[in-house]
Amino acid sequence: MSDTTILMQQPKPGHWYINRTGKLMKVKMVLLGTSGPETVLLQYVEGLTVMISMSDWHCLDLVVPNETEEEAVFESDQSL
Repeated sequence: MSDTTILMQQPKPGHWYINRTGKLMKVKMVLLGTSGPETVLLQYVEGLTVMISMSDWHCLDLVVPNETEEEAVFESDQSL
C-alpha cells in the first residue's frame, strides 16, 4: 500500500469526504483507544450522525479532494 493511500484513509476531524454513491459526509470526531484510533463519528449532509469502527472506515471508498489538483481521487483508484 502506498504512503498516499495510507494518508488518505486516515479520518481527519472537520474534513469532508464523498463516497462513490455521492453522499457527502464530515468527520466530526475520532475516538482514540489504547492502540490508536478506534471509532469515527460521521455526520452526513442530511444531518444523520453515525459511528463506525476504523475497520469500517478503511472499507469506505472515498473521494478525497486534492488541494494541488483539480480532479478528485477515489481511494480505490490509487495504485497499491
